[in-house]
Order: sequence, then structure tokens, then C-alpha cells
Amino acid sequence: MYKRLVLFFVLFPVLAALYGQSAANPAPQIDGAVKETAGGINRKIPAGGSPKIAVNVWVYHDSVPALGLYWAAQLTEELTNIPGRSFILVSGGAADWTISGEIIETPGAAIRIYTRLIRSVDHSITASFHSDFDFNEYIAEMLSDGGGGRSPSVIRDAWEPDSWENPLAVETSAGGEQIVSRTLHAESDEDFFLFTPDRDGFLLLETTGNTDTYMELYNADPRDKLADNDDGGSGGNARIRYQVRPGNSYIAKVRGYGGETGSYGFGARFTEAIRSTPDEYEEDDDFTSAKEISPGTPQRHTFTTGNDVDWVKFQISRPGSYTIRARGVNSARLDTYIELYDGNRNSIDDNDDGGEDLDSRLSVRLQAGTYYLKVECLDEDPDEPYTISVAAD
Repeated sequence: MYKRLVLFFVLFPVLAALYGQSAANPAPQIDGAVKETAGGINRKIPAGGSPKIAVNVWVYHDSVPALGLYWAAQLTEELTNIPGRSFILVSGGAADWTISGEIIETPGAAIRIYTRLIRSVDHSITASFHSDFDFNEYIAEMLSDGGGGRSPSVIRDAWEPDSWENPLAVETSAGGEQIVSRTLHAESDEDFFLFTPDRDGFLLLETTGNTDTYMELYNADPRDKLADNDDGGSGGNARIRYQVRPGNSYIAKVRGYGGETGSYGFGARFTEAIRSTPDEYEEDDDFTSAKEISPGTPQRHTFTTGNDVDWVKFQISRPGSYTIRARGVNSARLDTYIELYDGNRNSIDDNDDGGEDLDSRLSVRLQAGTYYLKVECLDEDPDEPYTISVAAD
């Protein structure tokens, strides 16, 4: 038991940080429940004979989390300080009774801690007690901090339970990105997010982390699917970008691909619609109208629509390695696609996301001559200008 209490004191700074942070802090409620449980145990132990009692551990999904260590430490303290107690607390060796338990999840977003008084001679349960606590961010942190030397299972996050009828509302004002930490705690778990924009714009939704996710976007009412995505983000992360209208409500649903579980981040970014006007190089929609670009001098272009195509041509005076890029001016999120052709309009190479994030980038060795570059946008509604550059390596 002392070894486990040492682990508790190692974790104590984490638990102490929870004290007094907000009204949702469960520590005072836990302390009160422990005191009541200690009193119940004291009443169940026969008087006389000074029986020996050992306080063991509380497990959660086969691990010992910080919550279990905290419960054991507090219970030990309460039992030790009971006036006129008839029993002796021991930390090892033979004991007449042992006290241990388990932590489980119950319907209705609650955590239940069971405490059992077990008679050692026949392993019979002399008494059993339970205490319930609302599941919130503090409980989640205390459960995820395993102390038993084994990796804890994926736990429910503090936003559970959520559903079609009870999605997590996410702010969609223009500006920065809002990120929410979530977990997919079971193969069947699905997380729901609600958005109600107050203006025209583009909603960019994506997950982060190492969990392979799958995302779908729906109208909230009627529940029509608008878009879905598997690996549009980095790694196995999902990414959806969709133009939304003010006053409409939208629901994003996230699940693990193939039932995968784990933690992930959910990011939501809203940008107001940009009314693009033709840039100075239009018309430049085919080979014959391609505009000249000089290697080493980037050009700024605009996709007027998602179907807009821009062409440029350039001259190479000496053979060598060159890097060709098309990237968003404001971020790496503009999804560009480039195709390189020689002077006879034969395709040489192409690229989609070879640069940072969704930028396109080619590194090729070119001989002296004339070349053409076709630049397309893979976004339905491009929301920023972009630059084209050809540079010698």
C-alpha cells in the first residue's frame, strides 16, 4: 500500500491543482464521500479483538488511475483518524479484512466508485458502498493519469454524452481556430459538433493527432449529408471545408475509421467569404493565353472560382534543378494542383500536396528551353489569392 501512496504523492501536484479551480472541481465532494464511506466501514467491523485492516487499490479498466490513488489515500487518512477505532491499519502482511474497489462508468455521464470490505479468511464481502460523481474535465484528468504501471484504456472525454440531439456547440465567429480535445472511447463512439454561423463564409473542420478519423457534415434540419472525408488532413486525419450560410445550423459527426479508438483534437475555423476579382494576368486559361513568369520572381494570382485554371510559361537559360510552387498567400490551406509541360505541350510532371500542408510543389531537373505550368484549385470556393514561383535550387 505504501508504494501506491508514494505514487499518490508523486501525483499530488496534479490533484492539488484541481482544488479550488472552479465550482466543477469534484475534490470536496470526493472528500465528503470518502468520510461517509469510512464511517460506514467502521460500523461494519466487529468490536473487540483489534482486527487488522489493509487498504488496497481501486482500479479503472485494469489500471490504477490518480482518482483511485487519491481515494485510497483519503480513505486511509479518514480510517486512521476515527476516534476510538477498534481496528488496526496495516500496510502489509496478514490482514483480517481488506478494503479495495473499482471505478466504473454508469449511464447518464456519471462515475461510480465502489468500495468493498472483504473478509480475508473466506474472501466474502462483508460490506459494499458506492459513491457517484458527475463526469467532467477534472474527473477525466484524474482517470486518464494511470499510476499502476499499465496503460489506461481510452476514457470518455468531458463532453460526453453527445448525440444528434445533444451536439457540442462550437463557436464560429470569424478569426482564430477553436480546438477541442476529444476521445473516441469505444468502437461505436461517435462525436457530434454543432455550428450556427451568423454570416456567409467557409467552415474548415479537421482533426489532429494519431487517431484515424472519419468525418461527415450534415444540415442540422433536415439531416441531409453535405460532405464527408477520410484522410483529407495530415496522416489519417479527416478534413472538410464547406461554404455555409448565416442562420443555418450544421452538425459534424466524427468517428474512428474502422472502429479505431483514441484521443484526437477537433479544430474549427471560420473565414468570411471573399469575393474574388480577376487578377491582372487574366485571361490565362489555356496554353495560348499563358502569361510569362521569370524564374526567381514570384507572381500573385487569384482563382476567381473553384473551376478557374491559370497558365504561365517560363524560359530556362541554363540546365539545372528547379523548384516550382503554388501556395496560398495567407496560409498553406489553399489546395492547389500543378502540372508541368515542355515547349511541345508534353506532360513532364504534376503535384498536388508536395509542399507544406495543401501547397503544391515540384522539384525537377530541367534543360534549357520553354516550359508551361498549369495551376488549378481543388477547393470548391477558394478564399485567398496564391503565388506561383519558379526558382533555381
